[in-house]
Parts: sequence; structure tokens; C-alpha cells
Amino acid sequence: MPTTAPPSGTLALLFTDLEGSTQLSQRLGDRWASVLRRHRELSRAVWQLHDGYEVDTAGDGFFVVFADGRRAAAAALAAQRALTTAAWPDGVVVRVRMGLHLGQVTNYDDSYVGYEVHRAARITSAAHGGQVVASAALIDLGLPEGSGISVVDLGHHRLKDLVEPEHLFQLTAPGLPAAFPPLRSARADTAAAKLPATYRSEVSVAPGTLQLPDGRLVAVTTYGLRIGRSPDNELVLADSSVSRHHCVLTATNDGFVLTDLQSTHGTLVNGLRLDAPRMLTSGDLIRVGDTQLTFGWPLQP
Repeated sequence: MPTTAPPSGTLALLFTDLEGSTQLSQRLGDRWASVLRRHRELSRAVWQLHDGYEVDTAGDGFFVVFADGRRAAAAALAAQRALTTAAWPDGVVVRVRMGLHLGQVTNYDDSYVGYEVHRAARITSAAHGGQVVASAALIDLGLPEGSGISVVDLGHHRLKDLVEPEHLFQLTAPGLPAAFPPLRSARADTAAAKLPATYRSEVSVAPGTLQLPDGRLVAVTTYGLRIGRSPDNELVLADSSVSRHHCVLTATNDGFVLTDLQSTHGTLVNGLRLDAPRMLTSGDLIRVGDTQLTFGWPLQP
């Protein structure tokens, strides 16, 4: 914990949480302590470099506050880069979810209290490991100049115990993953999130998967899955070469069909640009912008 006086007033609040820590601790046994120690050392070095004030370390996560919201955003991404590029034992992959919010808080007993603290914690809970999710309040501040930070609008989401839906955004930067599954929350703007009727198929077919570059799997069901930059897609990619509505997978009784939605840069399957809808087979490599996805079917239990 720092020895300087804690900041007060309107602050940028950052919560972090190490994803899958229970499984990692079981897998590593006595070696888990060294992984947790390294995670804390890397994170703390970044907080200090960006003038963050460490409020608490709860288990395998942090609560850090910043007087400057732009520095908070830069710190979150710098921490993700440090954790992503670090060498971990036994092929372990350490992924940390991070949530950012800006709000008025009250100092109490060497910590902070208030509704805004709960909002920041709930935003973090909606994120995936390796992902940085921020509230509209923080995004409205603007981002550091020349930072290369990309912002993806994820739409409005209902978060546990919060009265109003939160307008959430994903932050990423060069060298960091940009593709993640849908947030771990209920979309508040479900009408916008649903696929158009022309892309829906009421058929009976086993679900498939799309494997993201970091190994995560996104399920593809009979409702299909649309990919693009706009927040009303089921899979949102932070990639300037991806169109707002780039391509879509639809279900048939025989499997899944991929259709390019007249995207600017096209959709490739196994290196060939689509010029017509194509039935996919398990193992097909799909390139959308600079992101490569691997199709699998049927979904393995």
C-alpha cells in the first residue's frame, strides 16, 4: 500500500480480477504463489508509473484509483501488455479482466465508499480476461493523445444490482487482443442486438464455435452470429479494417453458412475471398480484417 495520502473527489476507479484463478491454483499447487506474486509485481509497477493509488488487493485482484482518468486508461492497457508478454511457468496463460469508471467517491477508513465504487466493480465483472471495459463517464474524458488506443462501443448493458443500464466501451491498443466474446451481462438494447430476421434461421442443428486468436471459443447457435465493428453485432472486433456489419454466420439443417455483408475489405475463408455464401466445414480459417477465427463444428462437450 502507498504511504501518500489518498486522492479524493471525482476519481477514475480501476478494478482488476484474475480470470480462472481457482483452476490455476489447483493446477499449479505450490507454484501458484509465485504466479500470483509475479502478477502483483507487474501490476504494481504499472500503477506506480501512472500515479495510481492502490486502495486494496483482494485475493487476486486490485482496486486502484487515479486522479487523472486518461492515466487510468493508459495504466490499464499497460498492465494488460505487461501481463500478456510476461513469461509464465508450465505454459500457464494469465488473463486479467479490468473495468474502469469515473465517479465521485468518499474516503472512509483508508478506502472508498459510494455507489460509483459498486458501478466500477460491476463493470469489471462483465469483462473477460485480457479485456479492458470502461464506462461512458470515463470515455467522455477523452483518451491520451498519440496513445494508439482504440475504442469499441459495446452498447448498453444491465449489470447486477445497478438501477440503470451502463453504456460500456472496450479499450484496446496495438499488441493486445481485440476480439472477445460478448460481455458477461444482459444487453439492455436487445432489440438492436438481435440479428435481422433475414439472418435468422429456425432450424435444428448442433451448435458450432468460433475460436478467437487467444484461444477463447464463441458459440454459434441456430440464431447465427454477426461479426463487425458496430456494437449491435454478436462478435464485436476492434479493428479499423472491419466494416460495421462485416459478415454473418447463419444456420441450416446441414450446418453453418458464412456470408459477407458487402464489407469494404471482404471476408476470407482459407485465404480465398468470399464472392458468394459458403458452407463452412470444421477447421476453416476465417479472416475478418486483421483477425483470424477458426470455425469448429459441431461443438465438442
